[in-house]
Amino acid sequence: MTATSVTHQRGRRASRGRAVAILALAALVPLAGLVASPAPALAAAPQRVTAEATVGTDRVVSVAVACTSAKACAGKLSLKLATGGTKTLKYSVAARGAKTLNWKLGTADYRAFVKRGSAKLKISGATTKPSSAKFTQSATLKPAKAQVKVTTASYTVESNRVLPLRLSCAAAAGCAGTAKLQLGGKTLVQGKVQAKKGATTVKLTLTAAQAAKLTTTAAKYTVSLTETKPDAIAHTATITLRKPTPAPEPEPEAPVRGASKAYAERNWVPSAVDTCPAELHASYQTVGPDGKIYPTWHPAQVTDPATGELCSFGHEHGADPSTSEIFDWVAAFYAPDDLVAGEPVGLPFGYTSEELENYGHEHGGMAMRHEDNAGHKVFVANNVKMLDAHRNWLRLADGSQLVCDVLIKQHQGSWSPDATSNNAHESEFAARCTDGTEIITSILTRFGNANEMFGTCAPDTAIPTVGSLLPAGDGGRRIIPTTDCVRNNPTDWTLYELWESDSKIVSADGTVFAAFDPWFGIRNPSRLYDATASTATANGISRPLDLAWYAERPATDYLWAGLSDTERFDYTDPRSPFNGAQRDFYLGELTLAQVPTADGTIYSDPYGGGARTDRTVGAIRQHIVPGSVLGDVSLSRQKFDAKADFGSNNGVHAPN
Repeated sequence: MTATSVTHQRGRRASRGRAVAILALAALVPLAGLVASPAPALAAAPQRVTAEATVGTDRVVSVAVACTSAKACAGKLSLKLATGGTKTLKYSVAARGAKTLNWKLGTADYRAFVKRGSAKLKISGATTKPSSAKFTQSATLKPAKAQVKVTTASYTVESNRVLPLRLSCAAAAGCAGTAKLQLGGKTLVQGKVQAKKGATTVKLTLTAAQAAKLTTTAAKYTVSLTETKPDAIAHTATITLRKPTPAPEPEPEAPVRGASKAYAERNWVPSAVDTCPAELHASYQTVGPDGKIYPTWHPAQVTDPATGELCSFGHEHGADPSTSEIFDWVAAFYAPDDLVAGEPVGLPFGYTSEELENYGHEHGGMAMRHEDNAGHKVFVANNVKMLDAHRNWLRLADGSQLVCDVLIKQHQGSWSPDATSNNAHESEFAARCTDGTEIITSILTRFGNANEMFGTCAPDTAIPTVGSLLPAGDGGRRIIPTTDCVRNNPTDWTLYELWESDSKIVSADGTVFAAFDPWFGIRNPSRLYDATASTATANGISRPLDLAWYAERPATDYLWAGLSDTERFDYTDPRSPFNGAQRDFYLGELTLAQVPTADGTIYSDPYGGGARTDRTVGAIRQHIVPGSVLGDVSLSRQKFDAKADFGSNNGVHAPN
């Protein structure tokens, strides 16, 4: 509408009924403030002028002219707003009719008016029909206020795509207008507002394409409200829309987990001097690749939740595997495919032995191998700088040093006759290097041959033993201190037990996919091999602790210092320094070759042989990925944990 447009009362602004200035031009009816022509002229031109009290955002000032005469009325009105702006409007109204004259303020004048908050409107009129007269009148105008308000700012649009826009109308006479949903200035959908005073809802239906763009994250949209009743005013509000968050999938029921032999039959049982209960030890468990429950690492001492007091298990499992830089990677590898959130993951003690039993049932004629719980030991080496055989640092193509993280779980019992004849002991070996080298293996490592060991005084001379049905080895050896050697020279080097491995993952045709040979040392074992106590069917052992109380030449140096002055006690006593907890290890060869699978996965028998790409009964998954530097490079052997003692002041004792 232009500034001079005229509309009938029943038009767009006809609903505005609040008149603040009334001018009646009628005979014998004088109005205050009116400067009029002689009375005959007034009598000839009965007219009524009213000004709308508010001005909306359309910037329109409305003045209504009503003709109460039996003849038509005509004239002009000069309007002047105190905050700025003037306009002259001509009018012609039919007898006993009415018209509304609209004046649209300029943008600057409207802003000044809104800033002031109110302004006087001066109306100067001059009638020409049915008679001539002049008059003046004033009225106070105010900016119109929005009567429609968005009452809910956040919405979830359901599958029916309907947005239930919740509004409230504050006007006693009701509200009317249009509500538009906009995004980036573009109108997406709109609906009519027609409401009585109070709460109302306008339903806006999004198109399928618009609804498809919603996500579960709330996004901002604009609601543009254009009110036409009671006043013309436009304003906006910000709301957020999102689609419903999908109902969470029901938590899958945890699979029924069977217990492995290592957990059910070979688990730890407390001795008379151990203070932790068996149930607490059993709570340290993990789920292996086969979905069975296995024992796993735990501290030597923990707080018993039943008593709130510190207790001891009497044995230890070496370094905390969670301190390894690759623990999460290795633990995820050993987790079963159907692992449920909340189930424990870690290093499964006894997993390879479990698969050996499955493999033996399938192939027959194989000796089973299940080892005690306390003998499982963990070794951690982070950020190992690799050296070649000439003690030179290995480097990557960019000149940086080649670094590896290594995590090992090795069973190494040092208290019983077992290792004097049995050469196969469970090993989990993992390494990841900065040249891309990756390896995770689980095998029964053979440390030399069965029914054969070596002594510390003559490490190159094999000592025959008896009783083992395990297969022959392919390198490596077990150097175990002997009673006669230590008795004659009770020192740290004669007591030092060293297991040298020579492990391989090999295919049926002899292809070596991985070769690695860590060594494991024990500085305070609790048993010595004793040839004099051995028979044709059994291997004899003695206790190094007892050397402290020999009548002739008792041992008094090194770990035996001060023991001869005490009353004799048993080798299982926590006071004994011979508990097998002072251990070190060495890293040496690490040679890998490309396996015939893209992800480095192959399956071998429990001894690392017969490697193939498909899995058979009792086969164990191995992960082998050669890097850009390590491959067939000869490495220098490096020693770690030279002074480590995992049994200091924590209740650890033999058997450990």
